[in-house]
Amino acid sequence: MTELRILVFLGAPGAGKGTQTTRLVREFRMKHLSTGEALRQKAREDTLLGNQARECMERGELVSDELMAEVVREYMTDFRDSTGFILDGFPRNLVQAELLEEIAGETPIWVINIRVDEEVVIKRLSGRRQCMECGRISNVNFSPPRQEGVCDACGARLVQRLDDLPDVIQRRLQVYREQTKPLTDFYSRKGCYFEVDGNQDTDTVFKRISAHLTGGESSAGNSHLSAGRASA
Repeated sequence: MTELRILVFLGAPGAGKGTQTTRLVREFRMKHLSTGEALRQKAREDTLLGNQARECMERGELVSDELMAEVVREYMTDFRDSTGFILDGFPRNLVQAELLEEIAGETPIWVINIRVDEEVVIKRLSGRRQCMECGRISNVNFSPPRQEGVCDACGARLVQRLDDLPDVIQRRLQVYREQTKPLTDFYSRKGCYFEVDGNQDTDTVFKRISAHLTGGESSAGNSHLSAGRASA
């Protein structure tokens, strides 16, 4: 568990969490834990936890906070020699945040909120188009395809996902605000919370996050990620 860190990303849909996660995994050699994918993987296992997860999913029920926390705990145990974890989809509420504190123990938790203006989020998400065949994402506002409505990679048709329609985006943002406010208050009080302006270009955002991780303080004191950083 030497040099282990836990990084929690907060940010509205379209804030760029996925982009920054990909770069941080490569730069700092951290493990990216997508709780949704971890839950699906666990449900395929013939174990007590796997059976519980599978039963919830088959019944279409929401997975309990405690069950989700156990999935996270097992994943971290399996990869305890990692330099750290980036959590995707956990915690989503105060109960899960408190469970994560128990799982972490003395391991520092870093919480980074990528703040983006609502109009920027709407422009980013409403401009997304996904290929019907290969799944590649284009954006008509920022990286338009060479031919309108046609995937650059495979030539198949591009479509707009239902959850990227403006009225749906507004509802998603409202839900996000309601869910996240208690979390930002919780972590702000603990002194392990950092905000970065996500309206900037991705390189600038990445530099700000990297600078914080290599020189900032966490709730467990002055700890650095630089020991796990990939060599150039």
